Amino acid sequence: MKPIFIHLKPQEQPLKVGASHWWGYPDLPPEVDIPVTTDPEDGSEYCLTLICQINLADLPADCTALPHKGLLLFFADIAYYRGDWDEPAISGYISDPDVVRVLYIRPEDMDRLENREYQYDPEEPELEAVAITLNHRRPADDQPDNILLGEAEHREWEDWEPPFEGWIELLQMDSCEGDDYMYNFMDWGVLSFLIEPRALRHLDFSNVRGIVLST
Repeated sequence: MKPIFIHLKPQEQPLKVGASHWWGYPDLPPEVDIPVTTDPEDGSEYCLTLICQINLADLPADCTALPHKGLLLFFADIAYYRGDWDEPAISGYISDPDVVRVLYIRPEDMDRLENREYQYDPEEPELEAVAITLNHRRPADDQPDNILLGEAEHREWEDWEPPFEGWIELLQMDSCEGDDYMYNFMDWGVLSFLIEPRALRHLDFSNVRGIVLST
């Protein structure tokens, strides 16, 4: 599979519901819940951070690993990396499935999407949605390497530990910073979403895992 690079394209106009974007808040049908996890300090539940949502119609024409209709949303518990917790939920070991989540919204449900900003805690840092484009051109050196369906370039060993041998990288999120945020994954490494190839072929995203890699 040729890696698909995700380019951030800030724009002044508000994004339409269902548009591809980095950060921001998810667009979901009414019956689909935002993935949550548990606050390690008080046991309360909180929404996972939306990393990005990808309108699959924006994929390059030669991408065959995913359909070209529907919406794919990536969530992760990255509160530690903005300084909220004492221990990371995702580290240098393959994570539990509840701290990274991927949702696939099928084409027939796209006309029922609604933005879910109202369900997030208003006290949490707001990460403004940024439009994205997807193609096979690697970003410039001063831009983050955010990649869909790439190789695990930061992995310094041959394969993942059992029972995850042969799993592939579904999404890579690079360390990044902006005017009011910074996410530094272990000395400017990356957060990788991993999936078993057979699950990807069946569009089964129920057991995606995460790991932080740094070279």
